[in-house]
Amino acid sequence: MSSRRLAVTFVHGIEISDPSFAEKAIGLLKRAFEHHAGVAADEALVIRPTFWAPALQETEDALYERCYGPRSRGLDARLTQWVTRINAGSISGLWPFLAAIPWRRLPWIPQPNYPVLRWLVVQFFGDAIAYQMTGTDRRVYEGIHAYVADTMGELAREAGEDAPLCVIAHSLGTVIASNYFYDLQTQYGDAPRRLIPPTVNARIGPTPLERGETIAFLYTLGSPLALWAMRYPDFGTPLTMPSPKLRDHHPTLTGEWINFQDPDDLVAYPLRALSREYEKQVTEDRVVSVGPWWLGWTPMAHWWYWNDETVIDPIARSLAAAWRQANTASEVG
Repeated sequence: MSSRRLAVTFVHGIEISDPSFAEKAIGLLKRAFEHHAGVAADEALVIRPTFWAPALQETEDALYERCYGPRSRGLDARLTQWVTRINAGSISGLWPFLAAIPWRRLPWIPQPNYPVLRWLVVQFFGDAIAYQMTGTDRRVYEGIHAYVADTMGELAREAGEDAPLCVIAHSLGTVIASNYFYDLQTQYGDAPRRLIPPTVNARIGPTPLERGETIAFLYTLGSPLALWAMRYPDFGTPLTMPSPKLRDHHPTLTGEWINFQDPDDLVAYPLRALSREYEKQVTEDRVVSVGPWWLGWTPMAHWWYWNDETVIDPIARSLAAAWRQANTASEVG
């Protein structure tokens, strides 16, 4: 009899434009999982990254070109290339990128000043600002959530309709994951309230995984979720972790929500201290030190979470235990 498999997705954050953004992280996770589980990762895990950047890419490109003119395309391409290497855990793009940040002017981009630094501001804050809903316009919010829904559909088809789900999210991706699964829990919960727009709802299948019923593990890395929570009195209501309906499908499975935070990361904040509700849902705010020793003590640590074994190894260990638990329960059943 074939074993049960776990479904895993990586949800990226800001300044990502490469669909293979999680390639190194997936490799690290598979190796660590095989070490802890003693079984081939491909037999136990189905991993599909959630690449939502296309929902905003055209808008960002248009903004940068209108501010700097058509000649800025070459600079944009080069900066994207360097940052893609950094996101993949390589330092080969780091030195030229750091060297370019202080440039006040470039001959072919006369105004405004500091074009590289401004590019970085657009990448870091543009996505976050665009993701915010306005009273009449939810297109970006819906567009991004549509990509998440599509990934959940892929996982349900390949891992199984009720496969336990693990979400590993970074930066703005932690906010997206939190909002997406909160909306699912609210719409398909015991006291239903419609939050999911028709454009996204049409992409969500009837399976337990796609409706968020099997989310068991949530790992938030370098999360600014606390800043988002400031919009609500008492910091709002977090999603429930694990899903309230997880026991209907996996009664013996125990999940967790671990919030990884490097103290030098200016984007990352603890969550349990926000309120009693967050304290109930977040298993642990785990302090880690990520990145190369000569860089990990700077705010640049924000880039390194899921390319660091300090983060990936404990995640793999938890998934290995969950896989054994799920398959033992399946054999007994």
